[in-house]
Amino acid sequence: MRQRQQRSNYREHTEENHGEEYDKKPEKSGDLNRAKRRALHILERSDRTEQELRDKLAKNYLPEVVDAAVEYVKSYHYIDDHRYAVNYLNSRGKVRSSRQVEQELLYKKGVSKAVLEAAREEAEPQDEREQIRRWMEKKHIDPAAADQSELRRFYQFLMRRGFRSSDILTELLLDRTLN
Repeated sequence: MRQRQQRSNYREHTEENHGEEYDKKPEKSGDLNRAKRRALHILERSDRTEQELRDKLAKNYLPEVVDAAVEYVKSYHYIDDHRYAVNYLNSRGKVRSSRQVEQELLYKKGVSKAVLEAAREEAEPQDEREQIRRWMEKKHIDPAAADQSELRRFYQFLMRRGFRSSDILTELLLDRTLN
């Protein structure tokens, strides 16, 4: 009974305020100290790229305030795109292909190509053929015993993960000849 009353109160409240006030977006703030605290709060939970932090702050603050807040956290080295890219390549590169991880850094995370190139040199090299073998174990794929449709599905799965066709075929054929 109580939930019904709450729902009807909510409906009445939204119907009353559906006019001009309801359509307004909240104004962006110009408070620099608040933007700095918000940036620190965002970075407290997890490491971010500069672009990700800018995007989050831009939702609530003016562009000048966002720039000042980002420069503030950069001055203390709380954000560093190079460090982020190296850590991201090392952690995500164990599961996905290096090409897919690099695309994520460039397009989703906003890391520049120059930073990505420098991070690639510093990151641990990933053996993609070893990753394919691990996926084969995890998905219980035995190329010698698998039928054509199962191998085709697995091949497509790995292609979507960004692995090279030559590496996939080499591992599937190599495993098939060894058994």
